[in-house]
Amino acid sequence: MNEIESYKDKVKPGRETRLYNEWKMLDAACAESSEIDYAVTKRTPSGIPIAYEITFRITSITGVEDADAQGFQKPVFGDRHILQITLPNNYPSADGGYPDFKFVTDVWHPNIRFFGAFKGHVCLSFENSSASTSLAEFVGRVAAYLRYEDYHAIDEAPFPEDPTVAEWARKQWTMDN
Repeated sequence: MNEIESYKDKVKPGRETRLYNEWKMLDAACAESSEIDYAVTKRTPSGIPIAYEITFRITSITGVEDADAQGFQKPVFGDRHILQITLPNNYPSADGGYPDFKFVTDVWHPNIRFFGAFKGHVCLSFENSSASTSLAEFVGRVAAYLRYEDYHAIDEAPFPEDPTVAEWARKQWTMDN
């Protein structure tokens, strides 16, 4: 019996059932990926996870060098990124119990805050997602961010999380095309 199955009989009806199912889906998604691992960092009294540390082994931009004479800022890459996910007490609920996704390592992406007090915060537009969207799906979306398969750098709603990085991405895209 694996660790997750050993908690099946301890799950309380309601919120813990959803949290338990989220854990199973996240575990399955990570087992299928060679790029993503997770660790449980906080649990309910009955042992169901309410906080995770996700490790991505994906080459992505972690910052940029100072501008050269032409104003170009060359990207700096890293291949290990750590994300913390914290589930609020009212997660999941229809009244806005959204998880907090925050990188503790540097990530340079328009939808991830690079500067300021909220550095590391990931914008996943939870309010535009279905209540049935799983943590595993959100983790998959973050992986797509890291690969730059998905990003919003246009200065319009929904606005980028980091306007400085969004401006860099827009200039980069213009220079590449």
